[in-house]
Amino acid sequence: MYSKIISGKDLEENLENFDIIDVRTEEEYKLGHVEGAINIPYDEILENLDRIDKDKPTIVYCRSNARAEIASLSLKSAGFPYIYIGDGVDLYDYKLVK
Repeated sequence: MYSKIISGKDLEENLENFDIIDVRTEEEYKLGHVEGAINIPYDEILENLDRIDKDKPTIVYCRSNARAEIASLSLKSAGFPYIYIGDGVDLYDYKLVK
């Protein structure tokens, strides 16, 4: 089990290969998110494990990586083997959708 940083560029070029989870608040998510991302706030991740495919690599991201790091640790502790942390939206110029 591991978590590693994946660049925003790599994330956007490989969207179909990952489950993407925006761990920011619902309000932040509605302002703009990575295409295909679902919103599960970092402090609700363990209550929503049924929404995440354990067999597919998962990317979690937030604004600055702090909440994504917490979410990745939660997912690893729940037995998710392939967790990546995507560059935060303040760290990469994503093409965000609403």
